[in-house]
Amino acid sequence: MSDVVDGTPQYIRGVPHPLPAGERLLWEGAPSMRAVATHVFHWRLFVGYFAVVLALWAINTEQVPGSEVYVAGAVVRVSLAVFTLLIVLGLSRVVATTSWYAITTQRLVLRIGMVFPMSINIPFKIIESAGVGTFRDGSGQVTISLLKGNRIAYIALWPHCRVFRFTQPEPVLRGLDDPRRVAEILSKAVAEAADADTRVERVTESRGNSVAMPAHAGV
Repeated sequence: MSDVVDGTPQYIRGVPHPLPAGERLLWEGAPSMRAVATHVFHWRLFVGYFAVVLALWAINTEQVPGSEVYVAGAVVRVSLAVFTLLIVLGLSRVVATTSWYAITTQRLVLRIGMVFPMSINIPFKIIESAGVGTFRDGSGQVTISLLKGNRIAYIALWPHCRVFRFTQPEPVLRGLDDPRRVAEILSKAVAEAADADTRVERVTESRGNSVAMPAHAGV
């Protein structure tokens, strides 16, 4: 049985099963292709690199500018640069179209996988902390640190993880157009879930410590 809003069961996009009873969907969204291309695959660095390489070749080549050999060499190098850039943009598009993030009242869900789609569920109780980072263009990301003893394979997360954190991979919600809002939603959800768990523990503890009184005992 799923949680129902206005008579309609709630689903996370790409996940065939509705949310369990009592669990609500708070936010969901996909990475921006523009942000992924800029801040994950760094297309500007590729453009700068090939521009420098082409300029150095043009300055140092012994071929006569305008000759057939010169033009052929320039065409090959420009074609290689364009091909590489198309690969970068293609990967960015694939990541953006095959990824979906969701925050519920109980967990964080990453629906990812460029070749083999998978759903990674991160319960709030194993989240140690979360940080938000923004870039000049307004986009950003939310980084998740997990409690020790909880590990998600780096290869399963890539590129939705912090670079070079191999021993303790940190999931990252990348390419967000409004990262601060997403971070606030996640922070509030984690806090409310922790508060609810605390109340349940207190009720359970009070019940466990209760002592049955005889029927004739005075009050």
